[in-house]
Amino acid sequence: MLRASRSPLLLPGLVGLLVLGACSRPVAPAPLKVLGAHADADSPRVVGAALVRDGDSRDELLRRHPRVEPDAALTSTLKGILEDSGKRLRWSAAPAEDLECDNGDVRFRIQVRVPPMCRERVCPVLAFYTTGCPRPDYHWRPEFFLRAGFIFAEPAVRGTKCSEDWARADNGPLRVAAATDLEAASRCLRQRFTRDGVVPRLGILGWSYGGNQTLVGMTRFAGSYDAGFAFAAKTDLASFLSQTTPELRGARASEYGEPERDAERLRVISPVTWVDRVEAPIALMLGARDPKVSLSDADVFVRKLRARGQDATLMIIPEHAHLTERPEEIAFEHAHLLQFFTTRFGVPLKVDTQP
Repeated sequence: MLRASRSPLLLPGLVGLLVLGACSRPVAPAPLKVLGAHADADSPRVVGAALVRDGDSRDELLRRHPRVEPDAALTSTLKGILEDSGKRLRWSAAPAEDLECDNGDVRFRIQVRVPPMCRERVCPVLAFYTTGCPRPDYHWRPEFFLRAGFIFAEPAVRGTKCSEDWARADNGPLRVAAATDLEAASRCLRQRFTRDGVVPRLGILGWSYGGNQTLVGMTRFAGSYDAGFAFAAKTDLASFLSQTTPELRGARASEYGEPERDAERLRVISPVTWVDRVEAPIALMLGARDPKVSLSDADVFVRKLRARGQDATLMIIPEHAHLTERPEEIAFEHAHLLQFFTTRFGVPLKVDTQP
């Protein structure tokens, strides 16, 4: 049962009208600026129309995978945490643990934050994948999950920007082997947070590059994670490259490869190739204004999973682009995340808003 606070946390001066005097007109508050927001979230190069293959109807895909509103009380609570901006609610600023993880001859670290209620008991763990190098400071995203009773882990696998060499360590032909870090990270996290023989449930999530990692972790390395939620992710790289613009295809050549020359590599690193391995719930969320993803490919991916009886969902958000960093977008997406993982893991959803 959902037990989120029904009273959002509001900071003085951020909500309401400011009255300066009897003759003054009300002044609306300035839009909330979110710490860690992407500067190019609404730039022209990442706002357009998501790709649709010939023969598919964009309107039909939107009807087939419509926007669904998350719980209103939960969304309000998350907006309150954003508005607090770490002034009172700062669990994510507590010292983080650096977990060393070995994958053959490769070693990488996983930054882990543990909420107070999970220091002495087994809690679900969420692995968040991104190109950014993990930082130990306050951030609203881990704050959300910590306050909902999740351990929040950020694996710095090959491809994260902790150094120039490490960022390039999964480019081109290196990507097939580098992806095994996803499987190694799951082993490390399960081992670290197993207590008295009880193994924690482990989820995986991410946006864009991290969304791709999420789908690879759920398909090629099925069984490594117990549920996955991918945002702005590509499901079929060969198909995506055939649909996208020459400019973006050229820009991604060093990461993925060339469609004709590297067809086998693109097949191996595409989540759709391994769809028959999936054994756990998957959710995808895409923006209809995101020119970097293919709605058609995602539709095919989800239909393949559903044909096998898998728990698979796709939601297309008409107004979202590639990067979604407005407060209302953040609250919307993360409310869905919390509802998804708590439901699939069978744990209550309660967001602690005490300092």
